[in-house]
Amino acid sequence: MRLPEGLEARCGACLLYGAIEGLADGLVLVDNQGRVFHVNRRAEQILGISSERVQGRKLSPHLLHAGVLTFWNSALVEAQPLSADLAFPERKTIRATASICLSDSGEPIGRALLLRDVTREKTIQIELSASLARRLLEMAGGEDPEGTLADLTARERQVLELLAAGLSNAALAGRLRVSVNTVASHLKHLYTKIGVSSRSQATAYAILHGIRPPAR
Repeated sequence: MRLPEGLEARCGACLLYGAIEGLADGLVLVDNQGRVFHVNRRAEQILGISSERVQGRKLSPHLLHAGVLTFWNSALVEAQPLSADLAFPERKTIRATASICLSDSGEPIGRALLLRDVTREKTIQIELSASLARRLLEMAGGEDPEGTLADLTARERQVLELLAAGLSNAALAGRLRVSVNTVASHLKHLYTKIGVSSRSQATAYAILHGIRPPAR
């Protein structure tokens, strides 16, 4: 396979030149001015772009997916690698990773955008989380709760998220800036709405319904 002109000279020894075009992951390479000098076939498929049309041009105007566009524009001003999971049609999840490319001498020569389909990986994570939640419910002596998230107030959902993080009542009170008695009241109403009777069952409910601890 003939390499795109200048690819080997630009990328140094960090890539297996002959395998770039056949990668299962999408790969876009740009120079220091942000101009595209290589797009492999998988990236064309994921992004819905043509290598011929974007060659030598800035990538951003050709990104039709709003999530990818936002991610790429953020990555362009970052000095460190950036990664994010982005939702695509047909419930696909694409993990985008942007990093700075270096020459053999360690000089920045551009950036790389790697696009990996992690749909199955994310599905397995959800399945494992649900399995763990059910096991927790069994250990806690409960059954699948039938309460719905739609019934919860914003504060009750916040409490549930913090429960999933393993916070005690005192820690909950500190995070919410309320008294421990107020936390106890929130928990009482929360348990009733989601159909559980203990902290462990509430935690299992959170995991089962995809509720994750809030980012710190």
